[in-house]
Amino acid sequence: MDGFDEFLIKNIHSGRISEIVEITEKFFGEKAGDLSPETKADILCSVIRVTREDLDNVIANHSEVSRTIKGHAFEVVFDAMMAINNINCIKIGGDTDIDRMINNYSLQLKTPYVKGCSKGIASYKTHKTHGAKSQTESVDYYHKIGDFADFLVGMVSYKPFTVLIVPKESLPTVPEYSDHIQSPLYLNIDDPATNNNFKQLDITKRMYFPGTLLSPGNKECLPKSSELLELKSDYILKTIFIKNNFRIWDMNMRGFIREHILLKHLAAHRIKAYPTAITGLERLDKCDLVLKNLNHNYVRFQVKGLTWERTKLDGMNTTINCESQLSRGRVNDHPTQSRLYKVTDFENLIIAIDPPYSNTLSTCTFKKEDYRWNFYCIPMSQLRKHRIYTNRVASHQYILYKELQKYRIAPAWMNQWLAEL
Repeated sequence: MDGFDEFLIKNIHSGRISEIVEITEKFFGEKAGDLSPETKADILCSVIRVTREDLDNVIANHSEVSRTIKGHAFEVVFDAMMAINNINCIKIGGDTDIDRMINNYSLQLKTPYVKGCSKGIASYKTHKTHGAKSQTESVDYYHKIGDFADFLVGMVSYKPFTVLIVPKESLPTVPEYSDHIQSPLYLNIDDPATNNNFKQLDITKRMYFPGTLLSPGNKECLPKSSELLELKSDYILKTIFIKNNFRIWDMNMRGFIREHILLKHLAAHRIKAYPTAITGLERLDKCDLVLKNLNHNYVRFQVKGLTWERTKLDGMNTTINCESQLSRGRVNDHPTQSRLYKVTDFENLIIAIDPPYSNTLSTCTFKKEDYRWNFYCIPMSQLRKHRIYTNRVASHQYILYKELQKYRIAPAWMNQWLAEL
C-alpha cells in the first residue's frame, strides 16, 4: 500500500465505489476484485478513514448492511462455483429480474428469508422490489409466472454448497391469483427434484463444490462479518468492489459508517448517546440520537450526509446540498405519510461529511486539502422550512460551504454535553 494514500487523495473526488475501483486498478495495475482481501479492506479503510474493525462492525452490527451484502455475495459465490466446474454462467446486468443465464435458461438467484425458514424448509421472498409496497395495495406486488425467470435458484447453505433449482411453473402461487408467484414462499430443502439438481439446466456432468473455498478461516480480515455470513472475507469484499453493486457502498455502508464514526467521536469525549425513546416524545423514529446537556435535558438530533448530485462546486460560492427529508412518503402535511420532518421532530441537524467529500469541498472552496471527517450541527431555527407547509422542514438544505464552517462540531461544542462514559 506504499504510496497509495497519496495517490488516493490526489485522484479521488466523490468516494463512490466506481471511482474507488478505477483508482485502485490504475494504481495497482490489476482488477480490484483480484487483490488480496486484506488489500481490498485497507483500500476502503483508506478512502473513508476508518479501521478494519470499524468496517467489520458496520457490516456485522447492522442487518440492513449484512442483508444487502448477503444477497449479492451469493451471486459472487454462485459464479465462482460455476467457474470451478467450467460452466458458462452469463451475468445479466441492469435492473432486470434475471440474474444469470446458463444454457439459455434464465435464473433468479435468491438467499433465504430467514424468519420464514424452519427445519427442512427454506423460505424466499420473490415479490417485486419496485412498485406496490404490499399485497394489500395491489396484486402487482407479486411477480407473474410468465414474467419470472425460468428457474428460481435458492441458496440453502454454503457448507455443503446447496441450492434449490426450481422451475417457475413449480413455484407456489398466490391463493387468489394462480398466475402470480407467492412471496414469501416455502420449499422443501430435501426434495431431490430441486436439491442441487443441475440437470434441469442441461448440466449432465457431476458438479464439484469444494467447501474449503468458501468457509471462513482463522485469520479473516473481517472476522465478525465472515462468521455472520458464513463466508470468507474475500467474497464479502469482492461483492462490495463490484461496480454494479454500487448501492452496497454508496447508499448503504457509507451512511452507517457516518453514524458509526460520529458515535466514536462522541465517545472519545465521554459523551453518551441515548436511544431516541428516552425522551418519551411522539415521532421518536424521526430523530437518530439523543444527548444530555449540562442542565440534564435531553436534546434530539437528526443525522444526514450530503446529496452530491445537487452540491455545487464553484470556488467560494461552493454550495452543499443536504437532503433533509425521509426516504419514503410524499411531500405533504399528512400526519403519518409525509416525507417532510416536522419542526418539532428534533432540535438539531447534524451534517456528516466524509473525507472524500470534505477534501473536494475544501480544495474547491479554500484551495486547501482536508481529507478527514467533518461534522456540523445546525439548530432547527436555522434550517429552511417548507414554503407551503411551514410547520415542516424543507426537503433540501442548500448552504454555502464557507458559511457551513460556523456550525462545525469542535471541542467547544462538545463541552455542552454531560461527560458520562
